[in-house]
Amino acid sequence: MKIKRRSFLAGSAFLAAAGMAPSASGMLPSEQAAHDKYKATEVPHPDQLLDSEPLLQVPAPDSVGVSFAVNRLAVGYAEVADNPEMTGAKRYVCAGMPLAEISDRVLRVRMDGLKPATRYWYRIGAAAVTYPVGYWMKPSPIEWGALHTFSTPGEGAESRFAVINDTHARWEPFERVVAKLRELKAPVTVWNGDAQNTSRTREDLVNIFLKPKAGAGYATDAPILFNNGNHDFRGQANIHLDEVLMTRLPTERAPRDWALGRNFAIRQGQIALIGLDTGEDKPDFHPAAGGATRFEPYRAAQALWLEDQFKRPEIASAPYVVAFVHIPLFDPNPNANPGTLLEDYAAWQKQAAELWGPILTKNRVQVVIAAHQHQYRFDPATPDRTWAQMIGGGPDLQGNGRFPTVIEGLVADGKLVIRAHDVRNDRIAGEYAFEKR
Repeated sequence: MKIKRRSFLAGSAFLAAAGMAPSASGMLPSEQAAHDKYKATEVPHPDQLLDSEPLLQVPAPDSVGVSFAVNRLAVGYAEVADNPEMTGAKRYVCAGMPLAEISDRVLRVRMDGLKPATRYWYRIGAAAVTYPVGYWMKPSPIEWGALHTFSTPGEGAESRFAVINDTHARWEPFERVVAKLRELKAPVTVWNGDAQNTSRTREDLVNIFLKPKAGAGYATDAPILFNNGNHDFRGQANIHLDEVLMTRLPTERAPRDWALGRNFAIRQGQIALIGLDTGEDKPDFHPAAGGATRFEPYRAAQALWLEDQFKRPEIASAPYVVAFVHIPLFDPNPNANPGTLLEDYAAWQKQAAELWGPILTKNRVQVVIAAHQHQYRFDPATPDRTWAQMIGGGPDLQGNGRFPTVIEGLVADGKLVIRAHDVRNDRIAGEYAFEKR
């Protein structure tokens, strides 16, 4: 379009009269003043912006997440490379679209585009942010953490995992559990529920997952797969859990299953690891939840998801399959509470057993690893229940036959070996081997 010179000059004169004529840089004077103020502002940088070790989580063959604490409003980063020199490192920023996540306490970064069964080196970073001019945000120089390493899962990965459970923010047993994890050096750890008791604030969750009083840095080099326990749904803090722990990517599942944020099914070498959420240990009609619980349809939805996992080639072809649940799917005591009674709490989860058990049997799953009862037990397979069940111990260090456990799974001599480490007495409480499917 052709602009008349007289009209253009008239417009320029109006802008000049109003003090709004563009500068040589193309900015209006008001914009230039704002820009100069923005440029001159120094962002305060705390002595230590990073306030926790990184927590690796939600591993997949092509991605892994990390969360960490900061002590003021900040944006987070991670740098990842396939070599310890960090040559060619790729930088990631906090998740979020259209805006990256900014938080005054917890930052979460998803590192994607990775290769399966590959070792990587990474570091986390954060930049404090301020707003020197209106909505113009300015970050400080990035503060970087120490270098750590991890390996992605996949069919070519190491066939090994570890399991912890029922830690309940009890720090002396947690310290022993973490010491055993560091000794075993498993590439991935399933945290099989009940990390907390009944938390009330986001800071409670920060102190459990990111800044524990003992065992700090427990997941800097081996990611966790977190599987909810009944206590993890309780208290006012449950609304903040997703601010501290990341969920699976929506692209990992069908739209029908997007509500199943933590269910996982991944290959770790020759072993397929499948996480199922048993939910609360009380029926939905129990008054404790004020009518807000929907665990019965939640378990039914997981049955549909579980069926589909065995249609995936990498799961269907796995020689060994281990399922993880918090509340057991079987109890040898015929009078044990099945989770359908108003009185007391569930010793096992009858609805989940009825929905998921036949699917596990049909697909020749070898073993289910459970928790919840705070006492180690092994239930061998039977003709009617073709999968075995191992239950991890709880946080009790007082004896009486109870002890915390770290369960280890690995492939050795052509068999899947599952052993329970008693970390109170420094012994192996039980070891069992399983043939290929």
